[in-house]
Amino acid sequence: MALINKQGVVATDAPDAPKIEFPCDNYVIKVVAMDEVDIQATVVARVRSHAPEFDESSIKKNVSSKGRFVSFSLRIRAQSETQLARLHEDLMAVEAIKMVM
Repeated sequence: MALINKQGVVATDAPDAPKIEFPCDNYVIKVVAMDEVDIQATVVARVRSHAPEFDESSIKKNVSSKGRFVSFSLRIRAQSETQLARLHEDLMAVEAIKMVM
């Protein structure tokens, strides 16, 4: 798994970081966001722009107990660390999105 900072830069000084082989089927991404209108559609559009084969039906959605936040767990076919870094950067550019793992 690539370690990516908030700016979308892949950490190169993390020797103990787990390594993955690309392409990687079923790569899990978790997105935490404010529960706003159309946030799921926004996440899907951003993910699909980087992973066109993404299957929207695979999303698992959880709403926080107070209904303020929502998290999405989704799976893509990761092609490279560069793809993951760009996807992370694109998702974090959405104001409502607070975290991408």
